[in-house]
Amino acid sequence: MTGQPENLPADKSKAPLTANELLEKLRRSLARDGDFPASAKVVSELRALALNPKTPSNQVSEIILREPSLGTRVLHIVNSSFYRRAKPIMTVSQAVIQIGMKPLAEICSGLILLQKFVPMARREGPFALCLQRTIMTSLLASEITSQVNKNCGSQKQEQGYLAGSFCELGCLLLAYYFPQIYEAAVRRTEAKKNKLSESIAEITGLTPLDISMEVLTSLNLPTFYQDTLAAVKSLGRERPVGASHSQGEQAEALSKNLYAAQEISQAISAGSSRTELDLVLQRVKQITSLPNEIINDSIGKLPQLFSETCTAIEVALPTLPDYVSSYSQLGDEAPAAQPQALSTIEKFSRFIDEIRTSVEHREPTASIITSVMEALAWGLDFDRVLLLLLSNNRRRLLGRMILGSAGGFDARSCERQIFPEANRHAPDALAFSEGRPIFNGDPIFEDGWPIAAIPIGFGQRTIGVIYADRTGRNQDEVPVSEQAAIGLLAELLDRSISIHSEFERRL
Repeated sequence: MTGQPENLPADKSKAPLTANELLEKLRRSLARDGDFPASAKVVSELRALALNPKTPSNQVSEIILREPSLGTRVLHIVNSSFYRRAKPIMTVSQAVIQIGMKPLAEICSGLILLQKFVPMARREGPFALCLQRTIMTSLLASEITSQVNKNCGSQKQEQGYLAGSFCELGCLLLAYYFPQIYEAAVRRTEAKKNKLSESIAEITGLTPLDISMEVLTSLNLPTFYQDTLAAVKSLGRERPVGASHSQGEQAEALSKNLYAAQEISQAISAGSSRTELDLVLQRVKQITSLPNEIINDSIGKLPQLFSETCTAIEVALPTLPDYVSSYSQLGDEAPAAQPQALSTIEKFSRFIDEIRTSVEHREPTASIITSVMEALAWGLDFDRVLLLLLSNNRRRLLGRMILGSAGGFDARSCERQIFPEANRHAPDALAFSEGRPIFNGDPIFEDGWPIAAIPIGFGQRTIGVIYADRTGRNQDEVPVSEQAAIGLLAELLDRSISIHSEFERRL
C-alpha cells in the first residue's frame, strides 16, 4: 500500500483546513495511493461488463478470479444465510449464472472496496467502529431493498449493498486518511451527544455524504450513485427537496432505503439503547414511509449477516448489541458462525493466491495439480489426497500419486472405472462425468469420510480427478464453506487446462 493516513499537525494555533483544502488533500491522497484507484477501476470494469447484455459470463468470472482472495470471499457470501440457498454454489462460474451477472458484480465491488480498509480495522479503535458502521449500512440497505423489491429479483438487493458502501465511503476515507480530524469528531459527538455526521460537518464544513459524492466523482464511479447520495442528503434535511429529474425515480426510491440503513447503523454503532433506537426508527418511518415489518425484520437479521461478512473479509470487528436480534420476526435464529471458519479461510487463501498467480503465469498444469493437492492437504486439512488421471484409452482413471497418510497404499496400483462401467455411487466417476465437485457416494478407502472428488477440467477438457478424504472425523459431509473453496480450486484447474493447448500427460 503506497498511500498512508495523514496525521495532521498538533499545533492548535494553525488554522484548520477549509472544506476545499480538505477535499484537495483527499484527492492527492487518493492519487498517491495506487490501491484505492485500482480498486475503483475494477469496480467500474465489473459494472461495465455486467451492464452489457453481450458480455459472456466467463469474462466476469475471470475478473473475480484475478483479484487476490476475492473468489473465496464471494463464494462465502453467496452461500451465506442472506441467500438461503437449498444447494451450495460451488464455483464462481456457477455464482455468475445462478445469482446473476449484475448482482454478483455488485457483491464483488463491495468486497473490493472493503478489502482496502481491513488491515487498519484489525488494530481496533475508532477506525474499527467506522468500518463496522459501513458494513452495517451496506447490509441493511441490501436487506431493506431486497424486501421492498421482492418482485424485482436479487439485482435490486445488491444495488442496495454497494450504494450502502458508497454512502459511508466519505466517513471511512476521512477516518483512514485524516485520523486526527475523525477522532476529534468522535470526541465532539461524545461531548455534545449529537450525530457523528453533524460533528464532522461542524469541523470540516462537509458532511460525510458530501465527501462520498466528491470521491465518487474523483474516481469516475457511476453517476447513478452520486444522484442517489444527493437524494439521501435531501431526505436528511428539515425540509426535504424532491430529487431532480437527472436523479430519476430509481435513485429517489433507493435513497429512502439508504437513509433508513444509515440512520439505523449510526444509532447502533453509537451504542444507543433499544429505547433510543426505537426513537430513531419513528423518525425513519415518518420520513421514508417504509413498512414496520420490513425495517424490523431487516434489523433482526443484521447480527447473522454481519458475522458472516466479517468472516468473509477476514476481520474481527466489535459485535452488535444483543437487543438487535430481538427485532427479528423470524422464529429461530440462524446458528452463529463457527469459530474455526475464519482460520480455515485465512489458511486456504494463502494457497489459492499462489495457485492463481501460477495459473496466470502459465505454469505447467502438472505443477498446478500438485499445488491444488497441497492446498487440499494442508490448507483444508484432508488426510489423504489421491491423483487419478485418465488412461490413454480413456476408459479408466489411473492412480499417479498420493499425499498424506497412505498407510502403504501404492497410488500407481489404483485403477478406477468410469461410466458406464463404474458403480453409480462412485464419487470419482461422478466428478469426471458431470464436471463438478462431488462430496458424497461410496468412499475409495473404507476408513475415509467425509470425501471430496474434484474434476481436473470441465466437459471435454476433463483429464482426471483429485480425490481427498479425512479419517477419524465426526462429520456428515464436507462443510458448505469448504465445498465452496473446493469449487474454486476446480475452476482454477480448468482455467489452467484451457490456457494450455496440450497437457503434459506424464508427470
